[in-house]
Amino acid sequence: MARTPFKKSIKNVYQRFVNYSLGAAIVTFIIGLVLVFLPDVSNRIVGALIGISCIGSGASSLYNYLKRDGAKLFALSIVFAVFYFLLGLILIIYPYKVMSFVTICLGLYLIVKGAMKIDYAFWFKRGSEDSWLVTLVTGILLIVFGILLLVDPFARALTLTKIAGAFLMINAVMDFSNTIMFKKRTKEIMDIFW
Repeated sequence: MARTPFKKSIKNVYQRFVNYSLGAAIVTFIIGLVLVFLPDVSNRIVGALIGISCIGSGASSLYNYLKRDGAKLFALSIVFAVFYFLLGLILIIYPYKVMSFVTICLGLYLIVKGAMKIDYAFWFKRGSEDSWLVTLVTGILLIVFGILLLVDPFARALTLTKIAGAFLMINAVMDFSNTIMFKKRTKEIMDIFW
């Protein structure tokens, strides 16, 4: 497809999205580290940090939806934005009193994140993009981790705080690696959607 001013502006939005995703992955990883190595951090602080992270994800999803100008990739972003905003507000207004609530919210977060990645993977597959399988597997793993957090089979062996931190770190590593791959293949990925 020929380069148009519209496509060029979307490419700029895509580049900002990639940069935001890298930053969000690093912040998520740091939060995970704190939870793993400082499990006695107060539940209120943990709730506020994860709530702010969710609101940031919601803002990013809303921005992508509003600026998509027909881009199919971000068609469902409004749904994810509403979910992230509500989850973030709940976590900030009603901070955790019981750590099991952390795992429920984090499990839901990972399931939604996994669903987003699976949605992207199917778009990539339709566009014959080689990275579709990696994105699909990442999405499935995030959903599996989210379900494990909701079921909570590890509670006897580890504190829930450490489990939550470990899953945040896994999510961050997966997001970071996917985003690096997307950054390297910007042209191919852009061609799928326009």
